[in-house]
Amino acid sequence: MTSLKKGGYRFDMRRLCVATLVLGSVFFTARIAIRDSLTLGYAMMIPVYAFLSAVLEGSRVDKGRAWNIRAWGEAIVAVSGAAGVGYLGYRLWLLGY
Repeated sequence: MTSLKKGGYRFDMRRLCVATLVLGSVFFTARIAIRDSLTLGYAMMIPVYAFLSAVLEGSRVDKGRAWNIRAWGEAIVAVSGAAGVGYLGYRLWLLGY
């Protein structure tokens, strides 16, 4: 399968598509169970964090030591993405969705 190489990362497109499909199915299942966008946004923070962490760490070409700065950057990106999903749920809730 094809892979995308960018800045020290090798993204396997098949694994990325499967992970996105799993995240989408988790979202649709949660959307059916949870009708409130605020609760849905906060509930999706954990799956989005897990998705971003797994995709970023799994695609890193050089696995580093415990104090590797790239691993800390990946954690910051994953936390920021999860917080963005929670904030999006909050903003949609304020708009009345």
